[in-house]
Parts: sequence; structure tokens; C-alpha cells
Amino acid sequence: MQIGRKDLLWNYAATSMRILSGIVVLPVTLRMLPSEEMGIWSIFLSLMTITSLLDFGFSNSFSRNVTYVYSGVKELKIKGYAAVETSETDYGLLKNLLSAMKRYYGIVSLAFLIIFLAGSPFYISSVLEQYSGNKQAIWTAWFIFGGILAYELYTYYYNAILTGRGLVKRNMQIIVLSQSIRIVVTLAFLFAGLGIISLVLGLLISDVVNRTLAYNVFYDKETKAKLAKATTAQGWDTIKTLAPNSLKIGFISLSYLLRNQCIILIAPFYLSLSQIAEYGISRQIIALIASIGIAWFNTFYPKLSQYSVQEKQKDRKRLYIKGTIILLLTFITLGSLCILYGNKILILIQSKTLLLSGSYLFLMLLFLFLEQNQVIAHNMILAKNEVSFFKANIISGIASIVLLFIMLQFTSLGVLSLILCTGLALNVYIGWKLPYTVAKEIQLTLKDYKKITLSYLIK
Repeated sequence: MQIGRKDLLWNYAATSMRILSGIVVLPVTLRMLPSEEMGIWSIFLSLMTITSLLDFGFSNSFSRNVTYVYSGVKELKIKGYAAVETSETDYGLLKNLLSAMKRYYGIVSLAFLIIFLAGSPFYISSVLEQYSGNKQAIWTAWFIFGGILAYELYTYYYNAILTGRGLVKRNMQIIVLSQSIRIVVTLAFLFAGLGIISLVLGLLISDVVNRTLAYNVFYDKETKAKLAKATTAQGWDTIKTLAPNSLKIGFISLSYLLRNQCIILIAPFYLSLSQIAEYGISRQIIALIASIGIAWFNTFYPKLSQYSVQEKQKDRKRLYIKGTIILLLTFITLGSLCILYGNKILILIQSKTLLLSGSYLFLMLLFLFLEQNQVIAHNMILAKNEVSFFKANIISGIASIVLLFIMLQFTSLGVLSLILCTGLALNVYIGWKLPYTVAKEIQLTLKDYKKITLSYLIK
């Protein structure tokens, strides 16, 4: 598996497209959509993130095990991994994995669609009680959006198998193209006056292009031929093997969603849509900073899984150190720019929605940095096909929702409640404990940081 600087550059290119979307689409959206409508779009985006919960950690397990198979593993295990004797790919085992993916995500997408259609009349009706704009347009956008999410779930594993195979560059190229199409389509419909529906249609066309290309890249002629000849066991057997760790990862994802996304779905019952819009835009921009900061580590994550199988501990330590250093530098640099110039830029483009105050942005940046640092540590353990701090993650997610209700109901903190409930729930324990555990496991010292940093600067 060859992953190098070209893969990293394309990963940054894909991240840059998200930035370009913010630079090009977001200003136009902020100028053309009322603050109330931006608040509703924040709810849409939260639902998109929440639907990923239905994956329940299987995409991560599938991708990691695809890496194991392409690294030469002949048997998948519930915990840990089998020793690698040869680098030859077992296409029968790969066929089992792909069959399991198709079955699982077919069921997941159908389940989501049923829940979405059943719950929409009650939820959206409640949200739109305080909305003064065109409610019919919101309903239309909402149901199109639901169809998109069902399609995304059904094809959720396409990009995961590309990454698992080590085709990081091709996957990033597909993302760059699909994001470019999304920008063009969204802007065209915005200027045509379609409002929030423009954002939904841009996402729809982008997703179809992305998933179609990802499928065709993975299933090349050679792969199709070898899979056709391969014998396979029942896909359910593979799901049973992956289920224990996948379900644990799923509950950890639930904790993340409770801390970061469910709060926006609850907030409309306590805060105005304008306040939610300010929080939502601030969160989007800081999340973008986080995606830039963690892009390097994510690019080389398949290599981390490979190093774990091959028991190359020094290489594991090197990836961890570089990942955390790049994350920190990114947050310091881009976070400072966001605090100092964010609202000045929004005022310059005549945005109808501004960011939160500088002190609030600082807290959001701090808490999200600590969360991403914890994510890197979690993935270090996960690369060995092990899941730790399962119960602690669940407790932190539940605690964040409890804190949110208490703060909104019994204090006048307002938007600050959304920031504090997530940060406090995570960092009381797991936010520091997990990175500490990884540092102890890989025998990390300050000298290691100094050595890696100097070698990186010399290069």
C-alpha cells in the first residue's frame, strides 16, 4: 500500500474545496438567505450528521478491515488481527466484506427513510411555528433532503472501501470534483432565487457524482474479474465478526452526536433561530478548521492500520506525533485569524448572520481542539482493532444533553450553554484520559516530539 505526499496534497485539495465552498458559497448564502432560514439550514446539517449514527461504526470497521485484507490478512477477528504471512490479497475474504456492506447499508437506508417520513410532520411543524418565511419551500427542501440522506446511507461504504484499499488520492480527486460541482450548482440555483432548496439540490447532484465515481474506481476490471472468481461465505458471518467492535464504535459516535449535533435540534425550543444561526455558522467554520488540522492524520490512517498489523511501533509513534503537532499548529493559526477577522469579513460581504463573540469562539476552538486530539488518540487504538473507553464516551454524551437542559432551563447563559455542555462533558475525563493512555502505550516522551519536529522541519 503506497500512500505518500501526492495523497496528502490531494487530501488538502479536497479540504481546500470545502474552504472554497465557505469562501464562495457561504457569503452568497449569508447575503441571500434570511437569518431564520440559515438557522433552519443549521438544523438540516445537524440531521445529516445525526443520520451517520445509523452507520453504527460499521464503515470504520469495514474500511479498516479492507486495509487488513489488502495487507495480506487471511482471517478477520472480533478483536485484534491475524498475523500477516503474505501480502497477497484474499479476494474471497474481500468478497465477504463487500457482501456484508451491501446488506447492512440496504437495511440501514430503508430504516432511516421510514423513521424520517414518520417523524417529519411532527418535528418540522414544531420548528416552523416561529418561522415567518415561505413554509412550503422549507417542507419541499426537507423531503428532498431526506431522500438525499437515504441515498447517502445506502452508498455510505463507497468512499470507505477506497480509503481502505489505499486509494486515498483517487478518493480525494473524486471529492474535489464533486465539491466543485456542488459549488457551481448551488450558486446557480441561489441566483435563480430558489433559496434553501438551492443548497439541497447542490448536495444532491454532488452526492450522485461522488458515489458513482467512487464505485467505478474501486470496481475496476481487475477487481471485478478476481471477485467474480472468488468463493465467498455468507455475508452475515462477516457482520457477526465485525459487529462487537462496530457497535462499540457506533455508541461512541452516538456520544459525539449527542455532544455536538443533537443540541442544535433541541435548541430551537429555547433559543431564537437567529441565535442558532450564529452558533451554527461559528460551528461550521471551526469544524472546517478542525478538518484541515486532522487532514494529515486521516490521509495516513490506512498506513497506521498497516503498521499495526506489521507491528511497526516506531512508525505508529511517528504518525501520532506528526498528527498532533499539525493539529495544534492549525488551530493556533487559523483559529486566531477566525477570532480577529471573522466578523470583519462577514460585515464586509454584508452578511445577514455574524459569528459569535471572540470569547465564545475561543472556547469553541479550545473544546474542539481537545476533542480532535482525543479522536486521534482513539484512532491509534482503533487501528489495532480494539475499542477502549466505550462506557466513558457514552456517559459523556448523556451528560452533555443533561447539562444542556439544565443550563437552558435554569440559567440565562443562552448560546453559551451550547458551548459549555459539550466541552465540559468531554473534558472532565475522557478528553485527557484517552490521549494519556495512548502516550503511555507508545512510550511517548518530550524528546520524541522534539526529534520528530526537528526532522520534519529539516525536510
